Parts: sequence; structure tokens; C-alpha cells
Amino acid sequence: MDEQVKGTRKVGICGSRLVISAIGASLRQNPMVDVQTIEDSLPGIIEGPDAALPDVILFDIAATPPQFAIRLISTHPFITLIGVDLAKNEMLVLYGKQRRLLTAEDLMQAIHAGPLV
Repeated sequence: MDEQVKGTRKVGICGSRLVISAIGASLRQNPMVDVQTIEDSLPGIIEGPDAALPDVILFDIAATPPQFAIRLISTHPFITLIGVDLAKNEMLVLYGKQRRLLTAEDLMQAIHAGPLV
């Protein structure tokens, strides 16, 4: 990938389904987004070197194994994952921010930090 312009975000498009390809094509029109297609197998992404990983990985929820997201944010916690499900008109945004769990109080802080619906 070419040198990244300051302020742009590297976005990896994972998968080849029409939904993901269309979103990738749309994102390529934005000069603040540097889109790369991830053609490797999913295990290859998870186990690959950090230097090759984008800031954000976009994937199709319906076409991706459920363990993909958990394994990826566990091994690469600074990546933002965005799963899209156009059948439900929804997206799931996952961050790998991790905190230590030392006490019951730590757990309660994490529970209360979540959004109230």
C-alpha cells in the first residue's frame, strides 16, 4: 500500500460478496479513506503481521464465521471491526479496547460503562 496521507484511515474490505464490494467502491470515492482489499483467508488476517493490518476492517456478518471477530480483536486490539448485515439494515461496530479484570469492582465498572438502551 502507498504511503498514507495524514488524517486518512486505512480500511480493509474483507470478502468478495457483492455487498462488501459495493461498500468498498463507495468508500474509494472518499479521499480520507485508503481502501485495501483483503484477499487472504480469514486465519491469515488474524495471524498476519501487525504492519499489514488496516485501522478498520469491514466484513459481511452473514458470510463470516462468528469467531473471526473475537479472535481478531483479541490478537489486534487496536483495530476497529465493522460487520454489516444489509438484510437487517444494521452494522455491528467492535473495538478491542481491553481492561484488566482484577476485582469484582473492575467488572462492575465495565458493566456500567456500557450504553444504556
